[in-house]
Amino acid sequence: MMRRFPTALVFVVVAVVFALVSLLGCGAAERPDGGQGLLPVGAPAPDVFAADQNGAIQRLSDQRGRAVVVYFYPKDGTPGCTEEACAFRDAWDRFKQANVQIFGVSSDSRESHEKFSTENRLPFPILVDTDRTWANAFGVPTRLGMTARVTFLINPDGKVAKVYPDVDPGVHAEEVLKDAAQLTGAALPVAPAGSGSAAPAGSDGAAPGTAPGGAGTAPGGAGTAPGAAVPAAAAPGTAVPVATGAMLPPPAPAAPAKR
Repeated sequence: MMRRFPTALVFVVVAVVFALVSLLGCGAAERPDGGQGLLPVGAPAPDVFAADQNGAIQRLSDQRGRAVVVYFYPKDGTPGCTEEACAFRDAWDRFKQANVQIFGVSSDSRESHEKFSTENRLPFPILVDTDRTWANAFGVPTRLGMTARVTFLINPDGKVAKVYPDVDPGVHAEEVLKDAAQLTGAALPVAPAGSGSAAPAGSDGAAPGTAPGGAGTAPGGAGTAPGAAVPAAAAPGTAVPVATGAMLPPPAPAAPAKR
């Protein structure tokens, strides 16, 4: 027993150190703007972009003029994340009526997002944040290698209107919809009879992210600036180069006209 005690003590010490490191990893994250912790209410939303489940590039600043829900979640396919995504899916038609765009964000790969979106028929973009550019910009911490479950509501002027650091996946979508409708001045859309079915409201059989008025549509739809070209979605199973979601550089100045 005396020989085993030091070994057991070592295991206890290692476990304590690991727990402390994990707790520190959940602490206030330092953001690129120099602040710490979650991006506060009133702060400008960062100008970031990322590829969605179909490989189309979604840029946050393209959503000016409408409210935007950016919800971070830990991992595709887990019970809580599936419940949350499906709740947003079932309320998607009402979010569109209120002029609100939804972006889901996690550190999973594009292939994982594509599978998760297809299995649950998600009509809105879920963004690839493997390098944690979006999470860092919003100050969202990582827990056990997964992004914490935090939601940000951004007003039509591009500023953070509300932060939801403690989310109940089952009722969160309805809570955010109510707050977002107040931002856009829209009457709170009423849930249709029989809502909550497996099929997403207003999907019309379209591929995720391409519902009318949704991400990837023509001007007036989410995810595209007026007059901008719409990125082509990738065919299922096709390898797509994924954008990292880094800050976009400012456009180069136009060259002076030759005389």
